[in-house]
Amino acid sequence: GFYVSNASGPWEVYRCIGKATCLASGDLSQRCAPNRDEAALVCARCSAGYAKWKDQCRKCSSSTGVIPVVLVLFGFLGMLITTYYLCNSAVTRDASSLLATSVSFGMMLTAVQSLSMLGQISVTWYSPWSEIMNVMKLVTFDVEILQLECFADGVSTISRYFVRVVIPVVTVLLYVVLYLGSQLALRNRGTPWEWPKTVNSAAQVWQALYISIVLVAFLPLQCYNHPNGDSSVTEMPEIICGEGEHPILVGIAIFFICCYGVGFFSICLWANMNAPQLS
Repeated sequence: GFYVSNASGPWEVYRCIGKATCLASGDLSQRCAPNRDEAALVCARCSAGYAKWKDQCRKCSSSTGVIPVVLVLFGFLGMLITTYYLCNSAVTRDASSLLATSVSFGMMLTAVQSLSMLGQISVTWYSPWSEIMNVMKLVTFDVEILQLECFADGVSTISRYFVRVVIPVVTVLLYVVLYLGSQLALRNRGTPWEWPKTVNSAAQVWQALYISIVLVAFLPLQCYNHPNGDSSVTEMPEIICGEGEHPILVGIAIFFICCYGVGFFSICLWANMNAPQLS
């Protein structure tokens, strides 16, 4: 579970994430498990033509990266549209079956997010929990489960993190696009979306995924220690904390923590305090 390197001069020992990542070998040309990049610190990346799957690197095929991405995108769009119609029903004195279903789904989603946080703990999960934790990564916007390396090889760590942390903003933009599309397509032959309901739907998605949104923003601030005194980002072990690209990641993280953790919470607090006057 250790990686030895003399790239900076003296020999340095680094702790690998997962026992299946690094090999116990005296040959420095075979420090990593099969199909992993020997040049990447602690064997954190897969070789060209391979993508991460659980703790292994699996060879890309013609449909490896495309099909999961297309399915997730259509599923995500379907969720946004469904949320609009479920969360904007008429307000009544008695709880309707639709409202009860929505509340139950929200509680289930909160439980799933809490369970996904266990996947951040550095422990070995065995079947079937390993498969469950792998699926839960989608809740925390872990795009690596989609094996994007298969058609976007060489993407930097900063770019991969930025894609994850900007997904909530993309959600709002998608709602704006859906609203404008409904205005164009349904203005004369149906009921187009209403702007207040569109804003309410976007806020509802943010509220339901609030735990995951803030958790992703904090990722660059979570480090683990190496035997040589250095530390790496837990989710991005090839990044040494305080060096190289890490300050840039921390700057991005602080910006989105202020937007998500402080900004959205402040908006919700203001809306609750002024709800009687606004309704």
